[in-house]
Amino acid sequence: MAVEASDEERHEAVAVADAAPPATEPVTEPVTEPVVEPVAERRPGVVVGLDGLRALAALAVIAYHVQFLARQASGPVPAASAVGWVGVDLFFAISGFILMIPFARAHGTGARTSLRTFYTRRARRIVPGFWLNLAILALLAGPALLLSGRGWATIAADATFTAGYLGYPSLNAVYWSLYCEAAFYLALPFLAKAFVGRRWWWGLPAVVALGAAFRWAVVTFVDADRFFTPIMQFPGVIDQFAFGMVAAVLWVRVERDPDRVPGRLLLALAVAGVAGAAGLTLLIQKVLTLDGFWTASTSFGPWPLVLLRPGLSLCFALVIVGVCLRPNPVRAALDHRVVRYLGVVSFGLYLWHLPITRELGPYLGTTGGSSAGYLLRFVVVAAASVACAAVSYHLVERRFLGRREVAVNQARVSEDRRRPGRIFGLPRRGTTDGRRVARSTTAVPGP
Repeated sequence: MAVEASDEERHEAVAVADAAPPATEPVTEPVTEPVVEPVAERRPGVVVGLDGLRALAALAVIAYHVQFLARQASGPVPAASAVGWVGVDLFFAISGFILMIPFARAHGTGARTSLRTFYTRRARRIVPGFWLNLAILALLAGPALLLSGRGWATIAADATFTAGYLGYPSLNAVYWSLYCEAAFYLALPFLAKAFVGRRWWWGLPAVVALGAAFRWAVVTFVDADRFFTPIMQFPGVIDQFAFGMVAAVLWVRVERDPDRVPGRLLLALAVAGVAGAAGLTLLIQKVLTLDGFWTASTSFGPWPLVLLRPGLSLCFALVIVGVCLRPNPVRAALDHRVVRYLGVVSFGLYLWHLPITRELGPYLGTTGGSSAGYLLRFVVVAAASVACAAVSYHLVERRFLGRREVAVNQARVSEDRRRPGRIFGLPRRGTTDGRRVARSTTAVPGP
């Protein structure tokens, strides 16, 4: 998962030294006639809708793992849940996108980014919740783990994000994506230099080639029953982050004046991204089959495994830009308060759902059922995961965030929403060229 994405946070986008000023300054002087109020962004520096996409990614992964409780279940809902693994690809695209934004903004303004601040914020965001999850799972494992040297070595490898690289098993199978995230955090300040400005024209092909070459080497020189772990570690997934990074560079170029991007172009990007992701997912899932894809045993040999999956991150990067840049009904739905909250606690959702799924398996049944039975399992697992994620966030994770980060997160889940004035760039009735006329004749703050 991308932790945030990781998953993977929006406050990173506003915490850069000498960050770009808000797109519109507040109106402070009294006025005597109606004020035309821009509605493009009510939270300057924040990517509206991104928390919603993060929530969708987490729920997709939960749906994918819950379907293992109902392997023989029939119906369209269990079948659809089988493609929930793409949620991790969406997390990677989101991480590359949101974490690259501060570097792209700093490059545009000539400011410097503090590596110490960057690494400190990343550690404060993911380590407390991760270590809490690891500690509880270690205690639940009992003496078999805690009274053996191998057990403590496994815990240490997990705690330092190195288990996947050292060949140790993980106490939680979803930790593998955190190892990728941690490696990406270490590499990002240096990778960013190859993507800022127009350098991504050569930086992106170089990174894509590196990722493909690494995956090809793993498939070629590692036994088929062992190469899943190395192929899904850094730098095997480096190009999945890279497409999000390019989206961030392009985003920063237009974020001060998003109206200059035609609404129909954004709609086309969003549609192309969704259609492309759906097509690639069905190709892998139905035509190649997951087993054939991961073992490189299809008639195409290793090439689908080497080449296809980064295409998902490219498609999701298109969706991020197409959906989030300007007001539209999809972004409004993703920005609903409940959905935003799920996005804020999505890191905990990702960490806790699989242990909960396994613990509840004996009570929920591990095979058979219909779509209704699957939905019941999903609701129970998701509800329990949300409860654990909320406790983790409010009692542990939040305590390690800075005041500014806590304030940003609080605003993300509690602020009032405004109706968008445009639908993919097309004016809504009651607006003037995408702007709403304020009824008050007194000073009106900017969005």
